Amino acid sequence: MKRYIISLLSANRVGIMAAVTTAMDELGANLHEASIAVIQNFFNIVIAADFPDERDPTLIQEHIEGICNAFNVDVSIKDPDVDVPSMLPPEDCIKYLLAIAGTNRPGILRRISSQLGQDGVDIIDLSATSASDGQTFEMMIKVAVPKSLDILELQSVMENICSDFDVSVDFISESDSAIISSQSQTRMFKL
Repeated sequence: MKRYIISLLSANRVGIMAAVTTAMDELGANLHEASIAVIQNFFNIVIAADFPDERDPTLIQEHIEGICNAFNVDVSIKDPDVDVPSMLPPEDCIKYLLAIAGTNRPGILRRISSQLGQDGVDIIDLSATSASDGQTFEMMIKVAVPKSLDILELQSVMENICSDFDVSVDFISESDSAIISSQSQTRMFKL
């Protein structure tokens, strides 16, 4: 079996998941992992699936597109052996949740993600929502922090960045889990 990463994006409609899984079943695929998000009524799913070795990735993509044609789905396939992700090995990092909330202003995520990137911190997951009036926001970022990095120093740097924007920032250690509630969603983050 050969693993591929498949990304699908379309306007959210009932039946998309059934179409995708039907196409995968017809191709002899076995689902390994999946993540779904619906944002602003757009559906996105990223799937890791194992296909028979003889399945060509172009054929996989065309078959999924054909079955999902009625939903106008954009399909992208990546081979993890070719597009190798550069991630920190689990033994070299500690996972944290970065909880950020406050006044909603342009540039906050850019400043935070730029600093995390400079420090070699890997962003694993992110969820953000704005209040209905657009004035405030809540964001949770799951990160893998290199063990060599001083978390208290990183916390201080993040606080300095966020103080310019009237935003609070807190690191939640991997021994904790949090349920984040916002106006329209509740999401469980597990480290």
